[in-house]
Amino acid sequence: MRGVLLLGFLAACGENADPPVTPVGMPPPGEPPAHTVGGFTIAVPPEQLAPGAETYPCWVFPLDVTGPSRIVGGAVLRTAPGLHHGNITSRPKTGEGIRHCEAGAGNEGTDVINGGMVLFGSSTQKSGEEWYRFPDGEGYRIQDGFEIVARMHYLNPTDLPLTVSPTYEWFTIDEATLVHELGPFLWMYNKFQIPPRATQTVSADCFLPNDHPSHIVTMLPHMHALGRALTGSYIGGPLDGQRFLDSQGYNPDDGVLVQYEPPVDLTNVDGVRFECTWQNTFDKTIVEGVGDNEMCMVFGYAWPVTKAYTLVAEPSNCIMFPTPPPPS
Repeated sequence: MRGVLLLGFLAACGENADPPVTPVGMPPPGEPPAHTVGGFTIAVPPEQLAPGAETYPCWVFPLDVTGPSRIVGGAVLRTAPGLHHGNITSRPKTGEGIRHCEAGAGNEGTDVINGGMVLFGSSTQKSGEEWYRFPDGEGYRIQDGFEIVARMHYLNPTDLPLTVSPTYEWFTIDEATLVHELGPFLWMYNKFQIPPRATQTVSADCFLPNDHPSHIVTMLPHMHALGRALTGSYIGGPLDGQRFLDSQGYNPDDGVLVQYEPPVDLTNVDGVRFECTWQNTFDKTIVEGVGDNEMCMVFGYAWPVTKAYTLVAEPSNCIMFPTPPPPS
């Protein structure tokens, strides 16, 4: 009997055990989440863009939620061409009505540090619709007594004038259905240089702190028009070296937002390798920045909310740390 049990154990843990599988990111479903009970919306006032114009309007909106829930299970952006990207956050309330951001209004990081949430990030130069629709039972929490800040970045790459007026809609879900509360994270690579007429890849090996049961649900790469690839792979663990993110980095037609179900599980790995590749078509060096310059970023959501890890990398250095969670 003991031999039979031992053979059964070896079979379960050996050759016949299911091998670990790298999760595949797919575009989220283009529909509201299950168990929707309310939500909120904003419409950014229209702005006309001359050919080649690049602007950075910032607006504040009331956070007027319908329904009993404060858990967001999905959202949708609807926009015409000209939206380079928009970073939509919440922060403690500072006034009434729709208005321009005040001088010295801080940034997305200070909003999160002050208890706010990242409400929406969009693919670069996306037009049409872009959806977040988290897996059933997952969502992030918003707070009463807060307002919405829309930090927009517009760019008209065409030879004709454009009018841009994005709208956003969020869907709250029944809080009784919540299984995993999500927290936001940001990965960024700084201080890179891309030589003229060159293809350049930057890479960082980033190691997680101890006790890191992080599960990534969505990833949104952010590169500009020179971007050719943005990848993420495991360091250590049963899937060592395998990629969980393999993105073009820039795709204004279809967007680059992906969702994972099952999630990317970082519990039993040592860290992640984060890489960006560009093809510089200019006769000048490209650096981190706006205009013709480039970026290497990933925004996403993960659970548990206290284990959503932000990553800051530069040549020969990388640190990872938990994103400050919202107040309970």
